[in-house]
Amino acid sequence: MAPTGAAATAVPPHWNVNLRVDDADATLERAAVLGGRVIAPVLDTPGFRSAVLADPQGAVFSIGQLTAGP
Repeated sequence: MAPTGAAATAVPPHWNVNLRVDDADATLERAAVLGGRVIAPVLDTPGFRSAVLADPQGAVFSIGQLTAGP
């Protein structure tokens, strides 16, 4: 779902890189230790877990973990 209202104008057009990880929770913890920050926490959907992070310099990227879905 795309953001609407003020949220839509706050996000400029952009590209996003998605990285596959084995463990989304462990990746978020490790990113924090290394100076990154969580932009959007882990979101669970059937068969997939994802989150949005920023590295210490501010570059934003997404992570995704495949899970056993129904």
